Amino acid sequence: MLGILLFVTGLYAVRGDDLTVVVSAPTNAVVSGGHFRFCVNVLNAAAQPVAWKFPLEIPCRVQAQEGSADIWAHPDAGDATNAIRLASGTFARREYILKLPDAWVGEMMVKFGDLTPVQLAVNVENPPTTVLAAPAGQSWPMRMLKGSPLEAGEKMDPQTFFKQHIFGYEPMYFIAGTRSPNAKFQISFKYRVFNEEGEPAHSAPWLTGFHVAYTQMSLWDWNGASAPFYDTSYMPELLYSWDHLECSVGGNLTNWFRFDFEGGLHHESNGKAGADSRSMNLAYLRPTCVFGADDGLQLKLIPRVWTYLGDLSDNPDIAEYRGYVDLRAVAGWQRGLQVSALARMGRQGDHAGYQFDVTWPLMQPPLRSFSVYLQLQYFTGYGESLLGYNRKSDEFRAGFSIYR
Repeated sequence: MLGILLFVTGLYAVRGDDLTVVVSAPTNAVVSGGHFRFCVNVLNAAAQPVAWKFPLEIPCRVQAQEGSADIWAHPDAGDATNAIRLASGTFARREYILKLPDAWVGEMMVKFGDLTPVQLAVNVENPPTTVLAAPAGQSWPMRMLKGSPLEAGEKMDPQTFFKQHIFGYEPMYFIAGTRSPNAKFQISFKYRVFNEEGEPAHSAPWLTGFHVAYTQMSLWDWNGASAPFYDTSYMPELLYSWDHLECSVGGNLTNWFRFDFEGGLHHESNGKAGADSRSMNLAYLRPTCVFGADDGLQLKLIPRVWTYLGDLSDNPDIAEYRGYVDLRAVAGWQRGLQVSALARMGRQGDHAGYQFDVTWPLMQPPLRSFSVYLQLQYFTGYGESLLGYNRKSDEFRAGFSIYR
């Protein structure tokens, strides 16, 4: 197999009046004709904030013994290129992908426009055969059980896998109060279906927007006899997300507004039988509008609209209490205090439910060793749990969260 191995890891920079632009070239192996990744880092060394927009493409010249080729590098799939505002002394980073010429070997140099070039060394290994053969002494059934052998020097990296595929989704917390059911906790994550390193995502970057998600919210009555769980909602989803869509005002990209959009299919049930069984299926749309720069005060508005699908025989009047729309508003700082409010109305505009949360990061001094948020939550109205969707409750709880 032809392989290209970066043997230099370093920083290559060009300095302007206000900004220092740096290309970081991490060491990685790339199949000949495959994709070489590098990062563009921008540091604001000026005393004042500076506006910056990462380019949608970077002209690159690849030089090797076979000749030279002019190739355009593009941002990684899902990597934002919208305008940003860099505060004094801060930096921003974007990852770019460059497709290397097929079958080029030997010494190679990549020039990134006016930036300092990067030297590449090319490794030549045994080319793959068109028909996969089982390793000597290993039968096909055993090969299927064990999987394909790794190349020399390559290893599985679970941390990288989780970082590239699994993300926080809904808030995750554990809180408790004095009234039954007094404890409440929620876990949530989403999984990106398509590997951005694979050929489908390189050919069609929009595929990386497909995710599956799972959220579980439980009410735990630990004050009751034998400390039973009052109710648990299990919520798997299939969704597609468009993140960091570019927005402009008067033809100019803004650095104070961001727009995301999400749509999907959502199932919710409580896993109970008989009279306590509850379940529903939704198709929903959820835009997210963010006002304010990342390093300042922000306001997020997250409305969601949905329609019910399929059988609602477990809870035929749930639309009278859950309705067809809710709105979440979040105000605060990304690294500081945040206050959020969630409002939901029934179909007739009544049977409302409201939830208010206040979170404060304990990563700040003097408790910087705790990687959690202090959380206060107050719920009033209908529908805190799926089992009690048609019952009114008022609950105050406090605890901690790990994702908000």
